[in-house]
Amino acid sequence: MRSQFEFEAPSLLKKVALTIKAPHQWRSRVRPWVFDKKSGVRFQLAQDEHATLKPLTCHMQNGSARLEVAVAFDQAAGAIMDRRRGYCFEWNRLAKRTPAEWDSWLSGGLRRLRW
Repeated sequence: MRSQFEFEAPSLLKKVALTIKAPHQWRSRVRPWVFDKKSGVRFQLAQDEHATLKPLTCHMQNGSARLEVAVAFDQAAGAIMDRRRGYCFEWNRLAKRTPAEWDSWLSGGLRRLRW
């Protein structure tokens, strides 16, 4: 299965470039990006989106992830895209999840990925 969305964590080079450009404000601006392979759109995660997806993205390493994690990330990134278009219902449901709920959801397998 090919994933539609790709998670891009900020690299060391990007962090250094921001440190040089804005030494006092760089920490607040360094957040990961999400790339939509279907439409070619790349967007930076907002602070609340990054905090919500952190339990999910910690399972992703170097672009490779288990099938359950990839499917869950695609659904979450799709919810973020819908949120930015004005459809917030699915994102609001994801934002209420705790890290323990994310872990139990992922360990339960694909049959439990339905909302």
